[in-house]
Amino acid sequence: MSHLPIPLSVLYAGLAGTLIALVVATATNKWSLRVFFLLALRIAIGWHFTFEGLHKIHSIHTGVTDANTNTRPFSSEPYFKFAPGPVGAQMRKQFFDPEAEIATKVKVPGPIPRADFDKLSLDEQVAKCPEEAAKLIDAIKDEPEKDRKKADETEAEELAVAKTDSAREAAKAKADAARVAAQKKAERLDSQESQILIKTAKATYARWVCGIDTRPAQVKQINGDVPLTGPQRIELLESVRKEAKEAEERQSLGLGNGTGTDSKRVAELRNGFITAEADLARDANAFIAELKKELNDGKAIEEDPTLLSRGQRMDRVTMWFLVAVGACLMGGLLTRVACVLAAGFLVMTYLTHPAFPWYPPPPNTEGNPLFINKNVIEALALLALACYPTGRWLGLDAIVLRPFCKCNGCPA
Repeated sequence: MSHLPIPLSVLYAGLAGTLIALVVATATNKWSLRVFFLLALRIAIGWHFTFEGLHKIHSIHTGVTDANTNTRPFSSEPYFKFAPGPVGAQMRKQFFDPEAEIATKVKVPGPIPRADFDKLSLDEQVAKCPEEAAKLIDAIKDEPEKDRKKADETEAEELAVAKTDSAREAAKAKADAARVAAQKKAERLDSQESQILIKTAKATYARWVCGIDTRPAQVKQINGDVPLTGPQRIELLESVRKEAKEAEERQSLGLGNGTGTDSKRVAELRNGFITAEADLARDANAFIAELKKELNDGKAIEEDPTLLSRGQRMDRVTMWFLVAVGACLMGGLLTRVACVLAAGFLVMTYLTHPAFPWYPPPPNTEGNPLFINKNVIEALALLALACYPTGRWLGLDAIVLRPFCKCNGCPA
């Protein structure tokens, strides 16, 4: 456990104490092998959950530690990226919802001929820009206030650690300069010239989504970039979607399931659509970011690192959930509830990446599971444990649940 800040002496002492407690509990229950193995199973699963959660928490706090070994903070996004199961698409949307991004930033009522678009006034061209994209471009006006706030925060941090008058004066001078620069930026963005530039940026984006101008795009099976307009990207995406859907329908009818090659082909088409959809959404956001960068004197707009997506918040909850449930299983606290919660978590994981022969295996899969994988086995073991009062044989349930039930030794 070198990746966790837990001394080995503490770890070994805990293992020794657990083994002694396990032997004592078995002896108390007349040396029942059933009691021994059920308790051993509960503790083993609790250990697995606890340290899996601790490792994920530790990775978040330490960040990237070794680029060569690709040691990075925990994120379940790669696991859900191509998840084909019933809840796979919903889990992906917790991190990034390309369908919603495309609907609000790329799709327009219909493409406009170039001649007709060029006849429109600047304000009329701006009106063709999707509302969500226009809001993001307009957000450039908020940058001066962000700069002022950042200057105030930086000044407070530097003053807190400054030990000399010269250091405090330098911190104040630096903050004052940043605030003056922010004020100048605000005045520039409020000028008539900048207002026209912002409108021009919206019109430039509108030209792409309305099918007037092209932007380079990656197309599967074509080397190099291909210049495509927004409507052309959507048309290409719909063709990929249709091809993947038709392949899945043929497979659902039992057609073309004779070899693993056919299933692999369906998986490739499904993953190709997921990738193409995500690429289009990200390219739209990248285009907006480029336009905002030009309006910001060529400086890229930095995203707030403290803002977490729903998926990232879900990862934080998952890490602590694993630790809490694992600790309850090892400590025998509310054991049956913990078993059911842990089994439910494993069922959700299975529904994300089912071990069906027509689906690709999830990342880091061991062996060749067919319908039954480790998640199913562990979930069944947890549900079996929930049928027995193991927390009263060895655990805090013997104390917590004493007012509610009477323990008469090993149950029949």
